[in-house]
Amino acid sequence: MKTAVIAGTLVDTRMGTELLEGHGLKAEGYPAGRTPTEQSLFQIGPAEERCAAVGRLIEEGKRSGCSRVLIYCNSLSATLDVPALSKEHSIPVVTPMDVYGSYARKYSRLGVLTANSQGASGIEKAMLAASPGTIVFTAANLALTQGIEDGIPPEELLETRGIGPLLTYFQTNGAEAVVLGCTHFPYIKEALRKVSELPVLDPGETLPELVRRA
Repeated sequence: MKTAVIAGTLVDTRMGTELLEGHGLKAEGYPAGRTPTEQSLFQIGPAEERCAAVGRLIEEGKRSGCSRVLIYCNSLSATLDVPALSKEHSIPVVTPMDVYGSYARKYSRLGVLTANSQGASGIEKAMLAASPGTIVFTAANLALTQGIEDGIPPEELLETRGIGPLLTYFQTNGAEAVVLGCTHFPYIKEALRKVSELPVLDPGETLPELVRRA
């Protein structure tokens, strides 16, 4: 079985295909945009146009032999009616949003680092739907995502994008873990774990198994 990986940019599309292939799954990438800024603007455009564009990518994947879809972009997932897309195109669709509820059921306070506010909103909704009592602290940083696209070393990104003070903010407010709320952010995961006193949760560690079962 082959999976169509639809993501926001060329970079996270590649990261998504490599994630699945690293777990023994066949994958083919279909980027919905080229840059983080272009993708953010796409996400606040007309919903009908966005769904139609993603639908065309799904159909392209089906023609190439894909039998399931992974939308490897948090913020894009948050702006789509994923169940409707799955039904319309008769194909299982997995997104990172399928993971966040499990975090909220485990932790009562979570700090979430995202690329933009669309992603932050979607993740908070997923968490509160699973656990209404969970308190979610979010921070959106498109400059961090852009730095990853530009290949800036992870340690340098932590220093130049204000991640240290952000971790302090999360801890001061009682967060019990930091959640990677952008599919670009596994790029900084190991560097972040070295400096964070809180556990760092990466939905990408769960997604391959969800795709396998889809």
